[in-house]
Amino acid sequence: MAKPNPRKILYISYHFPPLGGIASIRAQKNVVYLSKAGYVIHVLTVSPALIHYQKDPGLLRGIPESINVHRSFCPDVNWLFKALYGLKCPRLVTFLRQNLFIPDPEVLWLPFAKASLRRLLRGQAPFSAAVISSGPPSSLFLGMYLRRKYQIPFIIDFRDEWTNNPERLNIKFPRRTQKLEMKQELKVLKECSGVAYLTEAMQGNFLSRYPFLSEVPSAIIPNGFDPSDFPGLASKKKDDAFHLAYFGSFYDRRQPDSLWSAISLLLKSEAIPPHKIRVDIFGKNTKSFVLGKFQYDQSIRSLITFHGFVPQKQALSGMLAADALLLYIPSGQNTDSVFTGKIFEYLGSGKPILAIVPPHGIAAQTVLRAKTGLVADYMDIPGIAANLKKLYDMWETDSLEELAPDTEYVTTFTREKLAAKLAGLIDRVVMGKPADTKGTQ
Repeated sequence: MAKPNPRKILYISYHFPPLGGIASIRAQKNVVYLSKAGYVIHVLTVSPALIHYQKDPGLLRGIPESINVHRSFCPDVNWLFKALYGLKCPRLVTFLRQNLFIPDPEVLWLPFAKASLRRLLRGQAPFSAAVISSGPPSSLFLGMYLRRKYQIPFIIDFRDEWTNNPERLNIKFPRRTQKLEMKQELKVLKECSGVAYLTEAMQGNFLSRYPFLSEVPSAIIPNGFDPSDFPGLASKKKDDAFHLAYFGSFYDRRQPDSLWSAISLLLKSEAIPPHKIRVDIFGKNTKSFVLGKFQYDQSIRSLITFHGFVPQKQALSGMLAADALLLYIPSGQNTDSVFTGKIFEYLGSGKPILAIVPPHGIAAQTVLRAKTGLVADYMDIPGIAANLKKLYDMWETDSLEELAPDTEYVTTFTREKLAAKLAGLIDRVVMGKPADTKGTQ
């Protein structure tokens, strides 16, 4: 077999443009900046045509022709789930998710992805390493396939935890499924050659369960933002109402009744006139779920506008047009470690942030250190109301600029700098250097 090129990297990500969302943007930015740094990049991802997921074709324009993108078919079972929901069979969907499609429905991609890998690796110099984005966790099985069949080391880029994922911990899985996934997770981690963790808290969670990972090269690589995405987007001039905007999906425990309760409190006390506040929600959302127990409250319904999913450029324009941005993470098991991707584009926009998040969690620490937002727990209705009233009063007096972010701190989250951290991890794996005991280089 030919000697591998130390700069030739395979990047595997189920989520990749034209699929939209933070996961696709992270993959896109990583490969673009790795390519600019001199790496030869090949990407393996899904063929998007039949994928039941939001699309953002504009993201494709940011991928240079020098990056080789290989796409393979994936039978998307979400179409079946949608039909079953329409037939009022949600329990059957839950059963299939928890008992058949393990660890996730995207496991159906694996045979097609492996066929693509065989074609890709036939008759050419092998890759020096593979980087595999997770989730979905099933993608990580491709790393074991590459290591066992082609002796290609793989690095896991954890955007979310697997068995210890806070969203998953709130769902009661069958014990058999839990045990199987823990075995799968252990097997994958024992065979990987490097790990990128989203946060130090995530790294600590993994090390507490799998101490052997302290000997595996690692890096802390959060999500980020790209300053080059903002030029040319105009900010909105002040109008007759304070606009609070949210970008993303509300789901599971992320139901914002606490926000509506706080706004209702302010409206009833006449602290904010009803015609002077508006809430704009961008993302794939169901109105009845988002409004919760307030879905028949006309005073709340009248101030909310649902915009649906919008492409990244339009989302960034929406951030710049808002007076303040909503960050919403309910407290719960392991939620202190939740570091949602939208926070970084919020920081990049320079807008004030109303953070309804675990007060001692990493999201709260980041907002406070950036000096750009106000924090309250989702159960603290008076605290949420006080923070919203403070932002409103600053808007009324044209003093929101006082919450301008600490630019020196914020620039540590630029995509180029974060991709450089990933490049450092790749080089340590390829060159066979020992693990960094702090896991941060």
